Amino acid sequence: MKDLFTFFFTCVVAVTCYGFIGPDISHAKTPGSASGTTVTGLVVDDVDGLPLPGVNISIRGTSKGAVTGQDGRYRLDNVSGTSAIVKASYIGYVKGEYPITLTPGKAVTKNIRLNPGVVISEEITVVGEILKGQAKALNQQKNNINVTNVVASDQIGKFPDSNVGDALKRIPGISVFNDQGEARFGHIRGTEPRFNSVTVNGERIPSAEAENRTIQLDLIPADMIQTIEVTKALTPDMDADAIGGSINLVTKVPTEERISLSAGGGSNFLDETGGGRYQFGGTYGNRFANDKLGVLFSLSYDNNDFGSDNIEAEWDAGDDGMEGIKEFQERKYDVQRIRKSFSGALDYRFNENHVLKFNGIYNWREDYENRFRTKYKDLDEDLATIERETKGGTEKDARLEDQRMMSFTLGGEHDFGKLDLDWQAAYSKASEDRPNERYINFRAKNQPFTADISDPENPFVTIPNPDVSDGITDSEDWQLKELTEEHQYTEDIDKNFALNFRYEATDALEFKFGGKIRDKKKKRDNDFYEYEPVDEEAFRDEVFANLEDETKDHFLPGDKYKSGVFVSNEFLGDLDLENGDFNKKLVKEELAGNFDAKEQIKAVYAMATWNISDKTTLLGGARLEHTHNEYNAFKYFAEEDSLAAVEGNPSDYTDVLPYVHLRYKINELTNIKLAYTHSLARPNYFDLAPYQEIVAEDEEIKIGNPALEPTLSKNIDLMIEHYLSDVGILSAGVFYKSISDFILTKKEDIDYSGDTFEQFQPVNAGDGTIMGIETAAQFQLPFIPGLGLYLNYTYTHSEIDNFDIEGRENDDLPLPGSPEHTANASIAYENGPFNIRLSGNYHSDFIDAEEGSIGENKWEDRYYDSSFTLDLNGGYRVSDIVQLYFEVSNLTNQPLRFYQGEKQYVAQEEWYDRRFLVGLKADF
Repeated sequence: MKDLFTFFFTCVVAVTCYGFIGPDISHAKTPGSASGTTVTGLVVDDVDGLPLPGVNISIRGTSKGAVTGQDGRYRLDNVSGTSAIVKASYIGYVKGEYPITLTPGKAVTKNIRLNPGVVISEEITVVGEILKGQAKALNQQKNNINVTNVVASDQIGKFPDSNVGDALKRIPGISVFNDQGEARFGHIRGTEPRFNSVTVNGERIPSAEAENRTIQLDLIPADMIQTIEVTKALTPDMDADAIGGSINLVTKVPTEERISLSAGGGSNFLDETGGGRYQFGGTYGNRFANDKLGVLFSLSYDNNDFGSDNIEAEWDAGDDGMEGIKEFQERKYDVQRIRKSFSGALDYRFNENHVLKFNGIYNWREDYENRFRTKYKDLDEDLATIERETKGGTEKDARLEDQRMMSFTLGGEHDFGKLDLDWQAAYSKASEDRPNERYINFRAKNQPFTADISDPENPFVTIPNPDVSDGITDSEDWQLKELTEEHQYTEDIDKNFALNFRYEATDALEFKFGGKIRDKKKKRDNDFYEYEPVDEEAFRDEVFANLEDETKDHFLPGDKYKSGVFVSNEFLGDLDLENGDFNKKLVKEELAGNFDAKEQIKAVYAMATWNISDKTTLLGGARLEHTHNEYNAFKYFAEEDSLAAVEGNPSDYTDVLPYVHLRYKINELTNIKLAYTHSLARPNYFDLAPYQEIVAEDEEIKIGNPALEPTLSKNIDLMIEHYLSDVGILSAGVFYKSISDFILTKKEDIDYSGDTFEQFQPVNAGDGTIMGIETAAQFQLPFIPGLGLYLNYTYTHSEIDNFDIEGRENDDLPLPGSPEHTANASIAYENGPFNIRLSGNYHSDFIDAEEGSIGENKWEDRYYDSSFTLDLNGGYRVSDIVQLYFEVSNLTNQPLRFYQGEKQYVAQEEWYDRRFLVGLKADF
């Protein structure tokens, strides 16, 4: 391994030094340019000077062509003759032709500025701000040989999306999983988040989630990203761990001088809990040293006070239906979310053949949260237990969840005529830190109760005892159950190095091959302590002097729910637990979830792209990935209250993955794309660890499974795309996935020390298929100038085969995380300086992909309910520099909702209410 890294590093240093101190081969004869001229350049928008990716560049009268990259640059090698005309074509922009003089054996630079506008009735109609974003996205999508969807930064800014997850839900076939009213995880084409990858500038980023690989999309502000690319059919030069698709977040790149600033403020309408919100951002970019050095810096800050109202229920399910309710909770959340993000980009162009690039992004989200929870337990017994719990911490008297993600890449691009080389070294880290997370819980046992489940969507529990019904009092009914403090820390580190070679055999045939090494380390290190007061009576008196009524008007699940009286979060946060007034005990059973994991992936690939004709392009190849895993974990033994370290046996597996893509151009604006690909999803780190957790209070046991196999998928995609000259698209396609060895958490009853416990273990639960239809339409309505529609719909049907869950083998179940229907609709109007857009997003219900969501019978299955959200945003351009904007989110006041077994049996319902923001943007 060390020798391989040394070899790669030596190659990179040699190539880079050659580019820095060697001859400027842009003016020297090289293989492939000895008889021709190399033409390079930059294409930008003539109005705002921003780069235009996806521009078709060609030489008139020849078949030679190129497409600009994310930085708007293009390169044409071996252009023959002494003069030529460069043609530039871009949907939504006026075509241009530019004469140049050629000198064989040398390089010529031709920079191009394109005017936004479309030709209608022989007149040019200027393209507005909304259509500019669509144009950038559609041109990139059109030129990709594989099935992709693209959202450009200009387009993101026209939706009321604060993070990249919210922006993703506008793309066909994508639904999102919400957390505290923001999109957090993405489902692509009916696949759960674990089946999809998230990259920054092409490099996989790690996850701050303790137990899985899922990337938190709400960590990254939407305004920090230049382009979001969703690849639904992989190519051999991409990481293979993306069954549903790969989400690539492309950060901003330096071009000519650019200064932009934004500032806004708003509020949340949630009664009493909702608060103010303010945000600002800025970008500065420029080029120096005769355009050799490019520099760009961006920052974003968002401070949001909000909250949520929540009810939760657990139902007692038998084989024939629901038998009653076992547990019910009412929760009230107060949250302050502070999101900070910084990014930078540098590039240095030694000459037209050698470029060094650096990109970095640092995202930091702090959630300060208080939770006030009332839990009614043992509702399937004659008497109930009532618990009232305050969640807080020492930071602002609230629980702090500190999540961070950083990604830094250094790379180079080197052109040697027919042979190109590029490389990239990347370091990424994600972490979650929860210092001094505290809970104080008082309970009243053996309480008479009445459970009203006549409306199972809104169950209600009544306690006749007045000393208990409205919250904690100084009654002897209330006793301290527990006072705890926990410090949780999780980190995930990726180190990657990739090297790629591209060889142009002829104008029609290109070979590409290379390799990648990825080293991962992930760990979870938690400490958990219980505290008992030395003087219980004195502590009770102190507690009862620090109670607070958290009841609020208009609790969104229903006015009949009253939060009641709790221990105040200020009292909990200010407690000095180390002053000798408390006995401190380490809770070992809570530490069984700690683990260390190492994963190394070595990959090589080879592929060829053959332009069979002007209309037909074929891409084929294969990728080989070898995975090595090592795990250390812990087992907890309840009988001895002991914890033992367990070292897992290293495991290795190798996958060979073939790929074939065919693109046929019916004409300049119409493509047919066909693909056959293989992909995989590796098990979650913690699932592979040989751990054992015993939660005696809940009568649960959780164990790992080092024998888990990765999930594999064979994929077929067919898509037809017709692009409209007035910046639109009509597309339709079908897809099919044959999935083997998908993973579920198996739940079964076992005997433990004479009691019946529920045991949870991840297993390879069987195989499955996903098939679907995907459609999209974007177009301008001809009868109302400036009015446009954006529509997409995806139908997905999934089935489970060879199901390995006892008692469910013959049930007709869809794959977890797979909604049957996903749709987006948006209507936008732009007239002069004014624009406005109304956007709707819908997905149908689906079985949750989280732990234990498929039960021992269908009445225990947990579903994520259907959702429809409606958002409104718009703007008014005051001048060429300044624009006013506004956003109103969640007009439908859509809650996050889960249900058990059937739709009427609520499992969780969390409400956030509406949010609005107004502000100013300035581009200098």
